[in-house]
Amino acid sequence: MMKFLLLATLFISQAQAYTLNNNFGAAFKDNKVKVLIDSGTVCPTNQLTVNDLESMIGPAVDNFWNTIPTSALTLDPAGFSQHISTINQGRLCSPTDDECIDEGTTAGGVDPLKGLIPPVSDIIIACNNNPLNFGGANVLAVTIPNRFSGKKIAGAVILINDSSNVFGSLSRADKIGVLSHEIGHALGLGHSEDQAALMYFRTVNQRSHLGQDDIDGISYLYPVHVDAFGLSNGLLGSCGTIDTDTDGSGNPPFMQMGITLGLFILLFELFRLAKRTKARSTT
Repeated sequence: MMKFLLLATLFISQAQAYTLNNNFGAAFKDNKVKVLIDSGTVCPTNQLTVNDLESMIGPAVDNFWNTIPTSALTLDPAGFSQHISTINQGRLCSPTDDECIDEGTTAGGVDPLKGLIPPVSDIIIACNNNPLNFGGANVLAVTIPNRFSGKKIAGAVILINDSSNVFGSLSRADKIGVLSHEIGHALGLGHSEDQAALMYFRTVNQRSHLGQDDIDGISYLYPVHVDAFGLSNGLLGSCGTIDTDTDGSGNPPFMQMGITLGLFILLFELFRLAKRTKARSTT
């Protein structure tokens, strides 16, 4: 019993720094998600072509999010999507941001190209020069899931800030790191307080791999399901909580692992106790 208590406490107490970008822990329903470049996007300020952007998507997913063995997620760099007329100048709004939607609708009445960016499927990346989307020239990019199906993400838009050339001035490796960071937001992750994480809330140069915190977060959102005792999620695989605030105290998947391991140890100890009791009763 003491072994169970010590090990369970050890695993459960390991605080995680990752957060989620929504208050109900939404992720894409399908574990295979396409990542596409809007075929008609233009990035004159950052001096990028659609082919430049498309060439970065493979490394952004294959060097980062597609490397996690504890996640069922697979990102597919799927080339180009059909052009959205408002993608380069329009407003990107959360489906629940009524003020943003009203402003975008009003702007679209004056200039259709500055209207709302419509809900999308999968993950769409484009450049955009509408400063209202970014809140400052130094903001590299913004990501908003703008289509939901129930409590699941159905589509998200990543906009590179083309009202300044900050993104364009980065090295290719850092551009790829920024895009991968934004893809993390599109998948449902918020910022991390762990400086080793790709999802760290400040820009860090030369990100070449995920941190453990990124791995833990995406494994929580897109877990590999393991059968144990006939349960599709494994023993108590669906247990655990996560902190969606910014205090960095989310616990899964270590909490799930700790509880599961602790229960196995408890069952083992109970089995040994039963054997000893039976042995005494026969002597």
